[in-house]
Amino acid sequence: MAAKIEALTFDWYGTLANHRHKRGRGRLFSEYLASPGLQSAPWDRSVLNKVFDYYGGSYKVESSGAEKRTFWIQFTRLLFEQSQVSGATASQAEVHATAIRDIFGSACFEVYADVQPVLHALKQRGLRLAVVSNWHRGLDSFCHEMNLSNLLDIVISSSDIGIEKPDSRLFNEVVYRLQLEADQVVHVGDSPVDDFSGAVAAGLRAILIDRGNVHCRHVNRISSLYEFEGILQSVASRHN
Repeated sequence: MAAKIEALTFDWYGTLANHRHKRGRGRLFSEYLASPGLQSAPWDRSVLNKVFDYYGGSYKVESSGAEKRTFWIQFTRLLFEQSQVSGATASQAEVHATAIRDIFGSACFEVYADVQPVLHALKQRGLRLAVVSNWHRGLDSFCHEMNLSNLLDIVISSSDIGIEKPDSRLFNEVVYRLQLEADQVVHVGDSPVDDFSGAVAAGLRAILIDRGNVHCRHVNRISSLYEFEGILQSVASRHN
């Protein structure tokens, strides 16, 4: 007999949230620099991890507006250094801090329309909910500022523990923190490899969310969280 489902874990980007402007932060950053005539080295995604190491250790959602302003000035200074930004105002981090906050902070993202109602319904059923994602540090702050923290029991990013999906150890960590057995947890994500196969290999049950209808023949597939109820019953009755 299959174990009762006690919790669900969700990937972050592409599952719960997407870029508000439908363009990545590297592209938005490059477009912004071009406007005041600044130059930089070619965008390197590793810069994100470096600046968000600082974010993860220093940003506080409960800080005052003035304190957050100071934080974003320092974040901008570090970002410009790492990106080798040059030009007339390159050394004036305070001039660019607000724009950089809007590009790199949580406001650059939006949750999909189905996220809040579905997670609320799952929470009301007594299920525990978590996020586990290949993401930089500070994901818990993003969830808080996007009004999801009241629905989530645990938020884990790969950068917090130095392991990325599909490595089973990342799934093992969230199961451990939930204080459950792996087969009591269902993972939901948009990657057939990182999310679905990774979760199954770790002993979890899995659902693929395919918002772009790219993997139409994949097992345990949904295209919206609104389809969750039907497939959850199916997944609950068997292992993948």
